Amino acid sequence: MRKNTITFDNGNHAVVVTAGHDTDAQTILKSLGIAQPHALIMVFGGAKGLDDSRKTRLAELFVDAIAPAAAESGALVIDGGTQSGVMAMMGEAFARDGRVFQLLGIAPAGKVTYPGSPSDASNGDRALLEPNHSHFVLVDSDEWGDETGTMFKLARALNVSVATMLINGGKIAESEGLRSVRNRWPLLVVEGSGRFADELSAAVRNETLDHSATIKEIMRSGRVKLFSIDEPAVGLRSQLQHILCTG
Repeated sequence: MRKNTITFDNGNHAVVVTAGHDTDAQTILKSLGIAQPHALIMVFGGAKGLDDSRKTRLAELFVDAIAPAAAESGALVIDGGTQSGVMAMMGEAFARDGRVFQLLGIAPAGKVTYPGSPSDASNGDRALLEPNHSHFVLVDSDEWGDETGTMFKLARALNVSVATMLINGGKIAESEGLRSVRNRWPLLVVEGSGRFADELSAAVRNETLDHSATIKEIMRSGRVKLFSIDEPAVGLRSQLQHILCTG
């Protein structure tokens, strides 16, 4: 396991721990130096295929609902950590909120680059780390999705109330949503955000449709909660606070 500190171009600093799949969760958390949170919000998905108005609306929800709920609940937020889609939105909302909570990005080491990294930033296959996150765990892997096991291992080790969120997303987010309900955590789906989030939302609203095995299992869990992207942000903020306070 390796630890270092990134200084981004915007002047922000972040702690980075690079770890193998078999590294103990408590060892990683201790090395990160994360203060024990009171709760945890996990964000799955992306923003692929959305028009500008939908992206703008999602960004508003991060600023007006997700970031304030995290701050008020003393929650750690975990996402994929790269400068794209909802992860970029989360980072920007975190910065606007004055970095009053902790934001941890988890990604495969072989798929990302950052200031001072040994990888070539011009390599188009590597994603930039989002510069407003406070902490990162980079898992020894060259494949997207290989970080998921470590993400859930750390989440369980924190032993706090958990709210998971599905926004847009593809196959990796689908797997993360399934793992979430298998851990008996609520899965809050932003309806209208596209791709798997909308597929799952449609299934919840019309159980007579033909569904995949994954969707059927998620639905059977009874742990899916829907929030329409067009509803007022205060509703999402309240839902998150309720989940974190009663979980």
